[in-house]
Amino acid sequence: MISVLIADDQELIRESLELIISLDPRFQFVGSAKDGREVVELAQKLRPDVILMDIRMPEINGLECVKLIKQKDSSIKIIILTTFDDDQYVYEAVKYGADGFLLKGISKNDLLSSIATVHSGGTIVDPHTAQKIFSLFSRLANTPFRSLQEPDEAFKSLTPQELRIMQLIGKGCSNKEIMSEVNFSEGTVRNYISNILKKLDLRDRTQIAILAIQSGLMLKNLEGLDG
Repeated sequence: MISVLIADDQELIRESLELIISLDPRFQFVGSAKDGREVVELAQKLRPDVILMDIRMPEINGLECVKLIKQKDSSIKIIILTTFDDDQYVYEAVKYGADGFLLKGISKNDLLSSIATVHSGGTIVDPHTAQKIFSLFSRLANTPFRSLQEPDEAFKSLTPQELRIMQLIGKGCSNKEIMSEVNFSEGTVRNYISNILKKLDLRDRTQIAILAIQSGLMLKNLEGLDG
């Protein structure tokens, strides 16, 4: 019997997944977590075979959870439950060892068969998410720029506000969306981006985004900065 742990901050989704899993004799529902900190603790305590995990959760986000859980027990399989809005995080999830990506609208039968496949050593990726993965890795492979051997050292030249803007660019945010997030004017945002390009010797916005992803900057908690 395959033991399954569920992690999602929405109670309705947790209960729905629990019902689906509990009704199938192949699986054993062992618990649920409402935030990232709880799922990391339960993963250590319960040692489930598979975790179904939302990518956006309070306390610790799903990406950091994948990293922490896999560091302690790489045998635990983790399936990320995602939405179209989450595909900017796919690179980091792959980097830290996620075993599958499923859209929350997946059918019951497909969900159950996916859990079984991942448990047996396979990898499951929703076709739409797979397209995003291939597109992203193609962009990473074909966008040349000066490689930073020690990105943390290079980032020391950046202010906290510049690092936060790098994160938002890595998430695909437009200047207008960045303005809303950090409460800066459009001119201030443009100035920060120009400073980032100059300090890191990068060519354009795309290179900022790629470096933010490759360096692990996307996992750092820089929330709460504003003007």
